[in-house]
Formats: sequence, structure tokens, C-alpha cells
Amino acid sequence: MNSLSTVLLTGTLILCTLIGLCFLLLQMQQQQHKRQQLQLDGLIKLNIIRKLLTRMQQHRGLSNGILHGEVDLKPRLGTVTEQINQLNIEIIDMYPDLLENERWQAMADHWQRLAIDYFNLNTRNNLEQHNKLVLNLLYLINDVAFDNQLHQLNNDKSESIQFLWQELLFTAESIAQIRALGTGIAAAKVCTRAERIRLSYLCQSLEQSINIQNNPDYLLKISHLLKVIKSEIMISRPTIKADRFFNIATESIDMILANFDNQLNNVEYQLHTSTSINKYVA
Repeated sequence: MNSLSTVLLTGTLILCTLIGLCFLLLQMQQQQHKRQQLQLDGLIKLNIIRKLLTRMQQHRGLSNGILHGEVDLKPRLGTVTEQINQLNIEIIDMYPDLLENERWQAMADHWQRLAIDYFNLNTRNNLEQHNKLVLNLLYLINDVAFDNQLHQLNNDKSESIQFLWQELLFTAESIAQIRALGTGIAAAKVCTRAERIRLSYLCQSLEQSINIQNNPDYLLKISHLLKVIKSEIMISRPTIKADRFFNIATESIDMILANFDNQLNNVEYQLHTSTSINKYVA
């Protein structure tokens, strides 16, 4: 009888342990699924806010060209303005919680004022206001990435993807600032000493960033951009057309953003696949 009781007790303990382990495993799977859903949501949110960032950067460059006298850029600016307004609506429709986000609130309020009043600003203030707006969006992207635990995700090289928003987007922003300055200079057909100093600083920072990333495609495209800046922008009387310089600089930005989007989409696909498998298994 004692032996039978011992066997029953042992069996009960083993059964309870197995049930506990199964419950723990189920909990871990549910937590993993919840985290993956959070990350998927973050990747989608990051993607659309990146598009908004890009349009804001374009608005800065085009408006600077217009304020320097290149009125032919106005139709392009009008299109970009409409795209920004539409993206703002889409983002809030998808993520109404952003209405409570301080950075989003500051950005939305700032944009409404800037979109209406940019032409009443002097060129320096216009650039400063756009720079603040863009920087706020970059910080918002970083916050979204952290809140959705995107820094825990790796690319196909087992590297954390946080370099996408902490390096690539800031490299694109360096070029976007160069584009804005250069477009204004080309429109005015004059490059002042202060503008040459600012451009020189931005170009040096860009060269350092590209050398660190050591991407042959970047080096080739951006070397061409830097050559154009040196020979056709940073001279006393530039003759290059404002829209042509804007387009040349945009090619370099688009190349970096294409890399950003491709890597983000690849990670999203891998995560979506993993989530689907885990959901099926669970």
C-alpha cells in the first residue's frame, strides 16, 4: 500500500510538473507572439513615418529654392505639400494613439504653421524651422522603434536593425540638408561665404559617414554629388539649374532610402513568416 501510494504520489508530481511546463511553454509562446505582433506593427508604422520624413525634407529643399527666386519649383512644392497632408491623415487613421504623442503633436502643429507661412519667412529662418521639424520626426521614429522593440530585430547578417534609423536616416538627412542649401544657392546663382562654410561642413560629415558604412554603391553615387557641389555650387557664380541640383541630390537620398526600405521589408517578411508559424504551432 505504501509502495502504491508512493507511485501514485510520484506520478501525480510528474503530471503536475508536465502540466506546469506546458502552461509555462504556452505562456512563453503567447508572449513571443504578442512581441512579434508589436514589432510588426512598429515596422509598418516606421515605414509610413519614414515616407512623411522624406516629404518634409523635400518641402525644405523646394521651399528654399523658391524663396531664393526659383518660382518654377512651386508646382512641385504644391504636390509635396498635398502628399504631406495626405500622409498625416493616413497615419492618424492607422494610429490614432499618436494624437497623444507629444512629438507628433509638436510636429503636426509646427507643420500647419510652416506650410501656410513659409513664404513669409526669410531663407535662414525657413531652413531652421524645417530642420527642427525634420529632427523632431527623426526622434519620433527612434521613439516608435524603441517602444515597439525593433532594436531586438536583426537583419540577414545578424546585425541589429537599429542602424537603419540611427545611421541611414541621419545620412539621408545630411544629404537632404545639402540638397536644401544647394538648391537655394543654385536658385540665387550666388554662393556666399557663410553658405560655403556650411556646405563644406556638411560635405565633410557626409564623407565620414559614407566611409564608415563602406558601401561601394554609396561611394560612387555620393562622390558624384560631392563633385557637382564642389565644381558647380561652391563657386562665386553657380550656373547649375536649381531643379537639376535638387534631382542630383535626390538620387543619392533615394539610393539610401531604397536600402532602408528593402532591409525593413525583408525583416517584416521574416517576422511575419515566423509569427504565422508560431501561431499555427500554438
